[in-house]
Amino acid sequence: MPSIAVIGNPTARGFGASVDAVLREAAQRGSDARVLPTTPAATGAPQAREALQTGADAVVAVGGDGTVREIAAALAHTGMPLGIMPAGTANLFARNLELPLRDAGAAARTAVAGVARPIDLGMVVLTRDHGDHEPEVPFLVVVGVGNDALAVEAASLRAKRRLGWASYVDAGLRRLGHPSFAVRGRFDGGAIESARAWSVLVHNAARIPAGLQVLPGTRLDDGLLHVATVSPRHLAHWGRIAAAGAGIARAEGVLRHRTALRITLGAVDGPLPAQIDGDAVGRVGRLDARIDRGALSVRVRGSDL
Repeated sequence: MPSIAVIGNPTARGFGASVDAVLREAAQRGSDARVLPTTPAATGAPQAREALQTGADAVVAVGGDGTVREIAAALAHTGMPLGIMPAGTANLFARNLELPLRDAGAAARTAVAGVARPIDLGMVVLTRDHGDHEPEVPFLVVVGVGNDALAVEAASLRAKRRLGWASYVDAGLRRLGHPSFAVRGRFDGGAIESARAWSVLVHNAARIPAGLQVLPGTRLDDGLLHVATVSPRHLAHWGRIAAAGAGIARAEGVLRHRTALRITLGAVDGPLPAQIDGDAVGRVGRLDARIDRGALSVRVRGSDL
């Protein structure tokens, strides 16, 4: 009998209903499912390693981008299929995979029996301003420095619970007119470049809520990192950036797009605020990112679901 490990935060909103949907779907398909709850000290990766060691055939993550990222760190390059029950604030990874977000039954069917597809992971090393390198960690959708990270930091936990992804939008709107940051960049080992930007975003994929894409055409399986340098000089430029995100206009001069396999971003005037997949990670002196192509096997919707 196939075995499925269901991993998630038992205190998260909607956890019980999501787990019940997965257990029902697994039972209907003749699979044995067991729940491995996360804890404040073990937020997903240890449970995923336990699933690997005990012979599970698949893992289902119940949660948002942070939980999925922790599990992905343990499952990368193992071939273990990962199903996802979106239960977070923004669920950016699930949106880019076009997973069901509001239909628990459809989400459970995809998580348990969807088609396993190889997906790229981003990998990033943060270096603090005093020179200490942190261990390399994965990112699912985006890492960024600048005002975007400060907006993420400003979106309080209470606001996230009340407003969902709109809490990020609210915090971002409050920072539209804030000054830019000086940033150094190096792409695939080339010459060091410098720019002033509101934010620099390094994307594995780029879809956000409301159907917008920061960089249209970016995919989770294209084997590339996509860099968006966002440099509006006044508030009217945000309309051009939004139109570009909707695919109905271009934003030359205020939104620059380039691709690379390896990217380094460095601070100039002082440590840069940074974020990983919508989680604020403090200030950094340097950020090194690379693409890890096809590292993760993720279940997506198939024609028979």
